[in-house]
Amino acid sequence: MSTQLEYVQELERQLTAAKAQFETLKAEKEKALIVAQHEEIENLEKYLDEANVSLKDIAAAADDAWHELKASVDNLMANINNSLKRLLGDTDNSSDS
Repeated sequence: MSTQLEYVQELERQLTAAKAQFETLKAEKEKALIVAQHEEIENLEKYLDEANVSLKDIAAAADDAWHELKASVDNLMANINNSLKRLLGDTDNSSDS
């Protein structure tokens, strides 16, 4: 068998192995993406529930007390917006998990 033929056959074996590894990595990535999206959706649901409760608290709060609640609601809204950006694939957010 010629050296050239052996070389080509070895490259074919390596390429086949690399393709198999690639497919495995691709499948693992897709599973990880699904898990990450599920976690982000759960976080978003939690943030939305908290925001609804906070809005009720602000509506019921006295004039002086609502300023204290405003900061927590602003933080919740930032979390909601960040979660939505991540779920929608917005890559401008530099705090990727």
